[in-house]
Amino acid sequence: MVALGLVSGCGPREARYEAELLTQACSGTPALDGVNYLRFRVTGAGMEPVERYVPVDRGTAELPAVPSGPGRVLEVRGYTDLPRAGGRVVSVGRSHPFEVPESADASRPTVRVAVRRVDEYVRPGGAKAGCVALADPRAGHTATLLEDGRVLLVGGFQVDARGENATLASAELFDPVTGTLEQVPGLGSPRAFHTATRLPGGKVLLAGGEVKSVEGTLPVGNARVLDVAQGTSTEVALKAARSHHGAAVDAGGRVLLVGGVGAGGAVVSEAEGYDTSSGQVFSVSTPVPRVGMGVMPVQNGQRIAVVGGSDGTELRPEVLFFSYEGGSFVPVGEGARLREPRRDATLVSFGGPERLLYVGGHDSPDASGSLEDVLGVRFLPTSEVVSPGSASQVTAGPQVFARSDLCAVALPDGRVMTLGGLQSTASGPVSDAHVELLVPGKDGGPTALLGLMPLAQARHQHSCTVLEDGSVLVVGGLEDNGARRTTLGDVVIYTPVPLD
Repeated sequence: MVALGLVSGCGPREARYEAELLTQACSGTPALDGVNYLRFRVTGAGMEPVERYVPVDRGTAELPAVPSGPGRVLEVRGYTDLPRAGGRVVSVGRSHPFEVPESADASRPTVRVAVRRVDEYVRPGGAKAGCVALADPRAGHTATLLEDGRVLLVGGFQVDARGENATLASAELFDPVTGTLEQVPGLGSPRAFHTATRLPGGKVLLAGGEVKSVEGTLPVGNARVLDVAQGTSTEVALKAARSHHGAAVDAGGRVLLVGGVGAGGAVVSEAEGYDTSSGQVFSVSTPVPRVGMGVMPVQNGQRIAVVGGSDGTELRPEVLFFSYEGGSFVPVGEGARLREPRRDATLVSFGGPERLLYVGGHDSPDASGSLEDVLGVRFLPTSEVVSPGSASQVTAGPQVFARSDLCAVALPDGRVMTLGGLQSTASGPVSDAHVELLVPGKDGGPTALLGLMPLAQARHQHSCTVLEDGSVLVVGGLEDNGARRTTLGDVVIYTPVPLD
């Protein structure tokens, strides 16, 4: 931990603040190793960005002065030398938004910034305490970025000593600034392969899922609304029990739930919605019999896209769009069609909010059982780009490593990272450790595909979350090498090299 000193403003609207760098980790290169200069850059509404390069040994006294006001963000970069002298960025950190008070008598805000090495997988923790790990190793869970920058990890399953799946009811909160985990009490019933949707106001809707019992694997027919700040959990009855489904929230706080697997392994056709303002579930008249599809909001939340998947009998090429009108979600527009239908691919924004990338997946329509039971399944080394404008269209995307059930995240600068998943081998599907970075071409040019350092442990059914500072949090998952299945409990953070 490096403490940084105070700065006082020179003008009438500039004010004092304090800052603190948190650099501790239990793996990887120390964040400030080889750093000779720090760049402090502050941005915020109603102000021009201000920045200053400071020798690392004088950083405590030379933070830039900033105007008072809310929503200030401090970014810290560690350089080997000044950029004009050929220095390169080796570490990066960015704060949660903070307010700088105008009054000189007001208490000074303390800005805490976790600084991590770029292009490395870092495990939070310390040399003495060891690496941070989940209290409950988990796969098939959800990870939700909360408004305060913490990440809520909920449910999932563990593989027990007999090789059976045991469903979890536990939840944990990860703080990426301090690198600590804490358990959240009072979650309620266990569930895995559910959806978690952050609602306006910061609450989280946990919907559906499945639970392993003496009766077999049963779909869950309820949802829970979690208020982490207040420590409350409210149950909501759903119209259909479902797991492995999709969910997305629109700009008005309405959540669309579609597809999934229901009782007896049948694909659920009934769609439904949840209204945040009323706390009520409502019917959606258009059936959407899909499993293994991608669902996400588009056009600033005015529409919700449903892409790909299977109806249990055949792969569906249609790209559907829904909008909230007349008290429910209704289909809108003349959707496009995938060039290569697929399921268990991953849908993610690509190069901005007006393009979606549907990447990877496989070509088996079977909704029951596991891929190990399906003969001749083909994992797809392709992707497709969906443009959800007024004249929606689908074009070929970049070639990728053939994987299914992969994690993909959109970085703030438009790049996409894909991590882990399932790959095909002669003896059957196994967990994968590949990581790829897709960089959109400028002005519609070709996409660049970069292979990054693989994960230390292959995994699928894990979670990947872009944190407030632009780094990527990877949690848990299942490591299956074809002979043994292991539930992972690790917490790993990767910080991409900045583009600028």
